[in-house]
Amino acid sequence: MEGSTSGLMLVLASTVLVMLIGFGIAFYFQRRTKTAEDWAMGGRSLPSYVIVFTQFATLVGGGVLVGHVSIGFSYGMAPLTYGICGAAGCFIMAIIAAWLRENEFTTIPDIFEKVYGKNRFLMLVGALMAMVVPFGWIASQATAFAKLYTSITGIDSRILVVGMIVVSVLLTLPSGFKAVAWTDFVFGVLMLALCLLTGVQALDMAGGWGNIVANHPAPETLSLPGGLMSAGFATTALWFIAATPGMMTNQMTLQRVCAANSAKNARRTLIVGGILIAGIELWVVVVGNACRVLNPGLAPEDASGWFLTQIPTWVLALFSGFIATTILSTTDSALQSVSVNLTQDIYKQFINPNAEDKKLLSVSRICTVFVAVAAVALAIVFPRVLDLIVASYAYSASGLLVPIYCGYAFRNKNFLTPASGVAGVVGGVIGCGLAQAFEASLPAVFGIQLPYAIYGILASFLCLIVVALATRKSK
Repeated sequence: MEGSTSGLMLVLASTVLVMLIGFGIAFYFQRRTKTAEDWAMGGRSLPSYVIVFTQFATLVGGGVLVGHVSIGFSYGMAPLTYGICGAAGCFIMAIIAAWLRENEFTTIPDIFEKVYGKNRFLMLVGALMAMVVPFGWIASQATAFAKLYTSITGIDSRILVVGMIVVSVLLTLPSGFKAVAWTDFVFGVLMLALCLLTGVQALDMAGGWGNIVANHPAPETLSLPGGLMSAGFATTALWFIAATPGMMTNQMTLQRVCAANSAKNARRTLIVGGILIAGIELWVVVVGNACRVLNPGLAPEDASGWFLTQIPTWVLALFSGFIATTILSTTDSALQSVSVNLTQDIYKQFINPNAEDKKLLSVSRICTVFVAVAAVALAIVFPRVLDLIVASYAYSASGLLVPIYCGYAFRNKNFLTPASGVAGVVGGVIGCGLAQAFEASLPAVFGIQLPYAIYGILASFLCLIVVALATRKSK
């Protein structure tokens, strides 16, 4: 950073301004949040443009700013492949979006109850698996924020982790989903504008794209289509196996689909949101490879932080707002999502089935604080960003993909039973865990070491089908 007190003040002012915008939206909608359903789903009346940007802003977080830029630094065009994998998940989920919206689901266990029948253990394991990705994201977003802001301000990363999560709690508590969605809309628009500005700045610093290609240490990674596979087949396969099913089973994505004001708009928002998610990786490619050309000796995960120290102070101030909007939009969404699971699927189902609506609203807010405290502990102990995201995707996908989508496929058949749903979830998680534990010992398939997530998905499918055949009842 072009160090000066005035520059630091600009950075802090930009960050505070972003947070004040979020607080204003949260408190504006507080009076309109009267029920637990309002807090969880925003009244299921949000227009399509809000849903598109809340999908985009939620799913593009600190992993893009830190983890994905490091991928671009190391592997050229490879981040585009990761973005395409994520977008593919949105496009596939769009196939069942109308059904999801028409049934007015709130959480993944609601889907299980619809297709498998009511079973308390299935509801419990479904809720736990649905919380894996959002909870992992809370910790990873706070870690990403701390990593980047430490480079700018010099403030201790642990203080920044706590500060980010406290702000996210304050944004989420007053009015829940509606405030989160509208905040994401504003932040998403800001993110696109700031991506354009900082991308142009990175190109200018590196002398343009032609100069980046000419001076890149590994120019073959910038070619198309070959550069899309520059991370190697095994890594690319892991992204596809983890990111695509992970997007298809993401509790936060489900919430936004079911909060749309119509089934038609629910499908449309996933398609447009997927395009935006893939498109943001163009910014990653530009920034990551500009850093590679300008400072090839950097450690890949330090690329984003180094970029911040090279740009003019006024751009840095705006980029700081970009960091805050990107990470806040994901963190508050994840907080709210996990709180909804705890309230609707744990508290209401197992602790107080007869709870009044006012009580559920209060419990939702208490759960938000509880989740935040747990996430702070995780973020400080386990600060690796991309590992958190990919690992949580793999286990969630292994446990949820087959039960959700086989459930949809066989929903009108006399085939599925509660036991088959339990087998699909538990079998997937155990299969994924065993494959990860013994990954080095697993045989290669056609000379390729398959990602451990694929074993979990295969185990889930096998367990679900076998148990369904064994337990189904004749008509």
